[in-house]
Parts: sequence; C-alpha cells; structure tokens
Amino acid sequence: MTKMGSRLGVAGLQLKKDPYDEDKNFSNLEQTTRGVRSMYPWVDLVFTGELYLQQYGKDDWKEHAEPMPNSMTEKLAEIARDTECWFVPGSFLERDGDKIYNTALAFSPKGELVAKYRKIYPWMPFEDTNFGTDFVTFDIPGIARVGLVICYDLWFPEIFRTLAWMGADVILQPSATYTPDRQAELILVPAQAIMHQCYVLNSNIVSAKGGGLSIFADPEGRVLQQVGTHEEIMTEILDLDRVEWIRQNGSFGITPLWKSLRDSPLNMKFPVYERFEDGEILKKLGKMKVQKSIREWKD
Repeated sequence: MTKMGSRLGVAGLQLKKDPYDEDKNFSNLEQTTRGVRSMYPWVDLVFTGELYLQQYGKDDWKEHAEPMPNSMTEKLAEIARDTECWFVPGSFLERDGDKIYNTALAFSPKGELVAKYRKIYPWMPFEDTNFGTDFVTFDIPGIARVGLVICYDLWFPEIFRTLAWMGADVILQPSATYTPDRQAELILVPAQAIMHQCYVLNSNIVSAKGGGLSIFADPEGRVLQQVGTHEEIMTEILDLDRVEWIRQNGSFGITPLWKSLRDSPLNMKFPVYERFEDGEILKKLGKMKVQKSIREWKD
C-alpha cells in the first residue's frame, strides 16, 4: 500500500454501558461520535468498546445474536456516512447458522462495511461463543492499514504478530474488561506494541461492575494515554511514518526485530507451532471449565 499521508487522527470512546437499555447505549454512541467529529474535525477514525450495543452475560444473552448485516448495522453505516469517518463501533453477537460469534465491524466514511472480524479467542470458559479463524485488516487508502482484535485476543501475541506481518500499522482492541486482570492488560497493550512495532489502541467500556482504564501505546510501547474509570474521549494523532522508520531502523534506533526474524535460519519454524500438540505443558492441563473449588484445579 503506497502511503500519501503520514498522520491518522483517531478517537477512542470509553463509554458507560447501561445493561438494560440498548437504545440508550446506541444514542450515547451516536451523539458522542457526532460530537467528536464536530469538535475534532481532523479525527479520521472513531472506535469504541466490545459488545457496547448488545446485552452480554445473562443466561439469555445469546438470544440477542443476529445475522449481519442487519437493521442495526444499517444505522451504524448511516452514522459513518453522516460523520464521514472510519467507524469501528465495538463488537456484536453475530449469528451465522447455528454458530454465534463475537464480531467487530468496520465502516468506511461512505458507510460501506469494509471489515468483519470474528474474535479468535473468546474468553473461555465464560464466553462460550464460537472461535473465529480469520485475521482481519482494512486499509485507510494512502494512510494506514488497521488490524482488528477483541479483548482477550490481547493475551495471544501470535495474533498481533500475524496482523503486523500482514502490514498493520495500527491495531484496534475494543474490550469489556472489569475483572482483576485489567492490570495485566495495561501491561500487555504496550508490550504488544513493543513486540510488533505498531500502535496498539484499546478502548474499554465502563459497566455497572467496573471497567474503563482504556490505554493507547505507540510503536515503542510508550503510553500515549491512559484514562480513568469514567466516560472519556481519547483523541490522538498517529504518526504512521514513525511505524515504518522504527521497523526499518529498530525500536529506539537499535532493535530491528522484523529484520532479525527475517534473517534468522529458523525461518519462524518454532517447535511450539510445528508440534503444538506434543508440548509438555499441555500434558498437565485439565479440562476447560469454571472451577468451583481451588482443590479441583487439575480436574
């Protein structure tokens, strides 16, 4: 992709989710997005957190899954067209036949659905949606290639390495974390940025149970922004030329990791990927299930 520009204006919306009123959540997202484009007309891309517009976590949460596109995506496409921005409105429960996926969508400024990413690693055993299998990027022509991940995907560097290998300069990570591992995720976002020399931008939701603490990291892992636990609008101007410079010359001018990966005689043929099922660590693992007692952890 030939780049004509070197900067991308982004806005991450950390919004408070009402667990019972989907219309209120939609109105909040729409009004905030329109307000951002009015106040910050240089913003090219707006995104928000995981499953912000759909119920999640109740016994009947899968009943809210729908095929895509649908009437909801038509309304989201209209927002993208009206605001003339790239729009990633979090993720949704997508029904495809007898399967249900946690799916992130991306719309162009013309309202076109340009990308649909199904979460590769659902937060098992709590989020029992189906596993996605496709790595997804979309191009902002002449400016950037954007990769998509969702929440728990953050814990798997293989996904980020693949997206960077595919040319992603920026990786968006909508999330809905309110659990104690949020502190670990605040380390993982800059860590993924360091390892793959790209921008990693996280927008977390705020729920009745907690959440927030959204975070943006640059290609050397520097934290550009980290906000609190209330509604926030995070705006940032990304320098895409810097991504290319770092990959060519190395992080901090000394660590050209992609050239090291390219030039190693291993040629990325690591035993963990070639013979994963033979791993010693797997022989000690129990079944995937919610543990009801600490004395059952190996069952």
